Amino acid sequence: ARLLDKIGEASDIALLRGLVRRHKLSGTDRLLGKALARRLAPRVFVEDLGRVVVMVGDSAVSNRDIRRKVLALMCFLLTRPRFAAAREEVMDALWPDMDPAAAVNSLNQSVYFLRRVFEPEYSEETSPGYVHQDADVLWLDPELVDSRSHRCADLAKRYGEAPSAEAAVALSQEYVGRFALDFTYEDWTADHREWLHVAYLQVIEAQVSQDINLGRIREGVALARRALEVDPRRDELEVSLLRLLRNAGAHAAAAEQYGRYATHLRDELGVEPAPLEAL
Repeated sequence: ARLLDKIGEASDIALLRGLVRRHKLSGTDRLLGKALARRLAPRVFVEDLGRVVVMVGDSAVSNRDIRRKVLALMCFLLTRPRFAAAREEVMDALWPDMDPAAAVNSLNQSVYFLRRVFEPEYSEETSPGYVHQDADVLWLDPELVDSRSHRCADLAKRYGEAPSAEAAVALSQEYVGRFALDFTYEDWTADHREWLHVAYLQVIEAQVSQDINLGRIREGVALARRALEVDPRRDELEVSLLRLLRNAGAHAAAAEQYGRYATHLRDELGVEPAPLEAL
């Protein structure tokens, strides 16, 4: 059984768990089958930038099959350190106007359905443990669950600790929009959404400035253009892109970019832009 726990297949998980129950195994043997379940479990990846999409292994779970509060619970946990939050914190965020007893019931129901988002045939005995809950804390297992926003946060942190073009490019590719647009008007998303967006822009602006200083024209242009697709109203990046295009001798492209920049300043801010040659 111990060997099977290391090299077995999915069909062996229930066999091992049944062995534990029948023989009332103790010590580490009482967990036989659990390690196998975790090793074979399809990983969950949540596309939580822009519209939320849940991927279990290679399969997308239709949002039509996920209750809104269940999706909100998952996204809320994804905003917390190591995907964990106190039970009271969750209830205050998602059911702020309910009395405590009703909020606890709603939370328990949402946990029940969230487990079945990841495992339609969920069984506590054979589950690898995507979602955990005890009396005070609720969490997603970070070894089994990951998200796009979490990857971006890690890249921004890495860049802050040791700035590198590689980290900036990776972040530019990963960051595709603001966090969880499905919950744009929910108060609990605001801080995380803005923090992540600002962290992304800080990295990109710092790296574009570095690219300008080092004469890395092509790399700087690619980063600036990608960031302006995500946030078209970022004036600092517009000016940096204009400088990069001029330095590269792409005068027609610089003139076209300047036209858009000038129109934005006049129409949106009522400000007359400086001449292109002065930027």
